[in-house]
Order: sequence, then C-alpha cells, then structure tokens
Amino acid sequence: MKRGRGLDASTDHPGDQRHGDDALDDAQDEAPVVLDEGETQVAVVRAYRALDERRRRARARVETRPSYKWWVLGAVLSGLFATGWTITSLTAALPFIRDEFGTGNAAVSWVVAAPFLLRSVFVPAFGKVGDLAGRKRVWMIGFAASTLFNVLSGFAPNIGFLIVTRVLAAVAGAAVAPTSMALIAEAFEPEERVKAMGYWSATIAVSPLAGVITGGFLIEAFSWRWLFYSQFPFGIFALVVGAIVLRESKAPVRQRFDYPGAVLSIVGLGALLLVCNQGADWGWTSSGIMWAAAIAVIGISAFAWVETHTAYPVLPVQYLRNVPFMAAVVMNAFGQFAYMGSFFITSLMFRDVFAYTAAGVSLAVAPRAAALGVMGPLGGAFTKRLGGRRMAVAGMVCIVGSTFLLATVDADTSYLAGILPGLVIAGFGLGLIGPQASATVTNVADPGDLAAASGALAMFVSAGQSMGIALMQAMVAVKAGSGVAASADAYSFSYFVAGVVSMVGLAAAFFIPNRVVRPAFDPPGPAPEDS
Repeated sequence: MKRGRGLDASTDHPGDQRHGDDALDDAQDEAPVVLDEGETQVAVVRAYRALDERRRRARARVETRPSYKWWVLGAVLSGLFATGWTITSLTAALPFIRDEFGTGNAAVSWVVAAPFLLRSVFVPAFGKVGDLAGRKRVWMIGFAASTLFNVLSGFAPNIGFLIVTRVLAAVAGAAVAPTSMALIAEAFEPEERVKAMGYWSATIAVSPLAGVITGGFLIEAFSWRWLFYSQFPFGIFALVVGAIVLRESKAPVRQRFDYPGAVLSIVGLGALLLVCNQGADWGWTSSGIMWAAAIAVIGISAFAWVETHTAYPVLPVQYLRNVPFMAAVVMNAFGQFAYMGSFFITSLMFRDVFAYTAAGVSLAVAPRAAALGVMGPLGGAFTKRLGGRRMAVAGMVCIVGSTFLLATVDADTSYLAGILPGLVIAGFGLGLIGPQASATVTNVADPGDLAAASGALAMFVSAGQSMGIALMQAMVAVKAGSGVAASADAYSFSYFVAGVVSMVGLAAAFFIPNRVVRPAFDPPGPAPEDS
C-alpha cells in the first residue's frame, strides 16, 4: 500500500514532531486506500475464487439431494417439449404458408421434409461431439441455436428463407436428442433409467398432441407465424433451467473426433433418407432417386469401412456386436416403422375414406398419442416388477397387433369399435418399447460413449420412421393404382404389409435383457499421440 505524504513528519521541534505525527495518523485514517495494479488483480481473483467456491458448494448440496435427478429430467424434458409441439401443427399450417407465399405444394413440402431429413442425419455426429466437448455445453448451444432459428422462421419473408431457417433449426436441434438422453443417463442409476425414459417417451407423445390441440387455434386466430413465435418463451425457460440445473459431463479420456466418419455418415444417411422420403413423390426409378440411392450405397459402405479402421469412431462399432444393444436398436426402429407409418396413413385414411375435416382428423388420431403419454411413465413401473424383456415383447405385440387390427378396416367400420382400439393399442405398445430401448442402450454404453450410443439409437429410429412413412404410403399407392383415389382396401393392404415387416422388431424384443445390464466394454485408452 502506498501512503500519501501530505504533511512533512521531520521537524526540529519535539512539539511540532508530535503534532505532525498526529496529523499524519489522521490523514491516513481519512484517505482512501489505493491499490496498485498487481494488488487489484489479486483482489479480483480472490473475490472470484470465493464466489466460485460458494457456487460449487451450493451446487454440491443440490446435487447430493435425492430430488436432483428429477430436476435434470425436468430441465431436459422442458427443452424436448418446446421443440416437439410444432411437429404436428406445422403440417396443418402448410396450406396457409403456401397461399401466403404463392408457391406450390412441392416447394412448401420441404418446410417439413428438409428438417426431418437433416435432424436425423446430424444426430450421430453431434452425439460424439457431446461426448468429447461436454454434453451440457452441446445441449445448451444446440438448443439455443434451434430456438433462435425457430423464432426467425416466424419472420420469414418468402418460402426460401423459411426453408433455410427450418433447416438450420433442425441441424442445431440434432444436438439436443443424443446429449439430453446422455444427461439423463448420467443423473439416473441404471436401475432407474427405464422409468426416466418413460417420461421421455411421454413428453415425445404429449408435445405433438398439444400441438394438434393448440396449433389450429393459433393458426385461425392469428397466423401460422405464431407457431414459431410461441416457442420462444418455452425455449428461454428451458435454457434458464438447463443452465442452472445441468452439470457438465464428457468422455473420461481424451479422444480424437472422427471427421471422415462424420462426413460419410451425413452423406450416406442423408442420401438414404432422401430416397425413403421422396421416392414416392419423385418416382422410384427417377434419375434423382437413382443418383441418391447410388450415393447412399457408396457413402454408407465407405462409412462402415472407416468406422472399423479408426480408434474413435462416430458410431462405436463394438456395440454392433453387442446383442442387447442391437436388439434395442432393431426393436425400436421397427416399432417406430409401424407406429409412424400408421400415424401418417391413418390421417390420410380418415380424409379419403371417411371424409373427416382437418379438425376431425386431429381429434381422431389424438388418442394414439394420449395412450403413449399414459403408458410411457407406467412402463417403467411395470418393468421393475415384470422385467424388461416381457415389457418389450408385450409392447411389440401391441404394435404388430394394432397394424393387423387396422388392416380389417373397411368403409363401413365404426370409429369407436373398429379404429380407436387399434390406435390406442399402438400407443400403449410404443410406450412400452421406447423406454426399454433407451434404457438398454444407455446401460450397455460406456460412460465415454453415452451420447454417441444415444445418437445411434436416434439415428436408427429416424431411419425406421422415414422408411415406415415411405413404404406404407407406397403400398397405398400400389394398391390404389395410378390416378385412382385410395380406397379402404388400399389402406388395409398397407397396414397388413407393415404388420408383417414389423415382426422383425418383435423377434428382436426377445433378446432384450430382462434385468439391468452393465457396460460390456472397457473405456478406450488415450489417443496414440497422447500416449
């Protein structure tokens, strides 16, 4: 500390000396303390460290409470709800978007199709990024960017801008699914994960259902733009809760990011999903589809080769040899194949065969999502008592049975007696298999691969959904014939084909472990250059 010398302490008279000392003491008491630059930096660092230590202690007290894991689950599910509830309502908004921008059906369809494709494509890469860079960090950045681009979609001046912002929101949103599943797995013990994943499945069902109920009112009362504006408060709430509650986690050892594998997975999977989604519209033998199919074969083949020759693959190939992991992935993919394919063509059937209005279609399909929302949380409780394999098999039996039940529908079938049971059974079935698949995958995965393994599950789910929608729609068209309106027989044929195909998932369900399994692999060692 530097002392000011406003009075001269040296004097030849003793009395004056005492007077000078008293004056100097008084001046020191009244003068402000002045720190030099180094002392200021030290004081700031000490204050920051003290504040950080208090924050760490407060977080430690919160994280040791039994309720902390439920706060994590609530934070993650609030983000999932914010991004999920426009999925169904946006489909109803497409005619309004088309009319406002004066564009055609082909262009406006990409508002839904492009995000659906790209969200699936980027999931594996972002899952690995979450393991390496930090799952909370990737979740926060991805969710914040997705919220921003969704809000910008509401200000779109033309169809091109809307498609671009929707695509960017989907790419950013691809980071949310694998990291959020990994964050849940970190917070819950393996024995409890199936229960947590039940609430995950319920949120996935309830958010689109809320979109069905509220989306039509928003569009009619205001405009389709409010579907995007209304997401903003939900998004901000989820980000604030996530920033406070979630704790960072990442792979326990340093790894390299597999850039070739990431690029090849995006190219190969993107081309495959493009074929599945656009084959019926473009024509299965059109040049565009044929080129996309060739790129898919080459890209996926090259991706498989790269993943088997790199130390740290985007998709950990050792899990593909693990029976519980592959059983969960295959079961969930074929379950989603039948569920989402049926969801899509059931809406068309209500319109074409039974002449329902748009509001009538929304209300008619809502019980399927409601059944999923009810069964998701209950499935976890049933698993503890009856075992995972029994619940998985029961779920797939429900899904397969629902498709065969709907295959008996004709133009005279009653909704309450002949259609509603099939819809509800399908919702119950997915509510049973979804949590089982998620819990099995995260239980088998090593701590360093949680997000990557979750990303693999999400990738196969998206592929199953895309193929289910494409194949079931194609079967309706094949049975109806070119230029002929689809009849009840065409839809029945499509349901029957879906039931036969989804039996692959039923066979896989028998390989789901009945009790909790532990990681089957040792964590990978350090990268060669780090050894």
